[in-house]
Amino acid sequence: MRIATIFTVVLSATLVLSATDAVAENEIYRWVDENGVVHFGDQPDGQANSEVIEIKNDPGTSAPAYSAPTATDSNQQEPSAAQQKRIDRAEKRKEAAEKQTAIAAGCEQRRQLVAKLEPSTRVIVEYEDGTVGRMDDNERLETLAEAKAYIAEKCDN
Repeated sequence: MRIATIFTVVLSATLVLSATDAVAENEIYRWVDENGVVHFGDQPDGQANSEVIEIKNDPGTSAPAYSAPTATDSNQQEPSAAQQKRIDRAEKRKEAAEKQTAIAAGCEQRRQLVAKLEPSTRVIVEYEDGTVGRMDDNERLETLAEAKAYIAEKCDN
């Protein structure tokens, strides 16, 4: 049972680390396998019942979204320069909040990976070609170093 748990954690971690930071901006899926292990990924599991995880923004960190008036009447004028600046700033705040949410999710995933890989020297992993093997110590240390570097760069500010 322990090997299966380690295997699924490492598999999940490998998927997370191989994805780009932009993946966190898309939908995140959660599913539980037949062993009761919870998985997260950017694509739903084809054989299990996956659910979309909704990441909520903290209302204190971003301004409410501003929607520009729509031109339904041909007599309506374009927004003024000041109004257009407000619209642009609201869009930039929204993009910054989404980026911050993606970074926070990446930080949490990498912290979990460090917590799983650091104490264990024998890690079983499924590679991209479908083969299963033991992650050698150099590969484990490299993955661990990448996760710690990400945390140091983006999470410990």
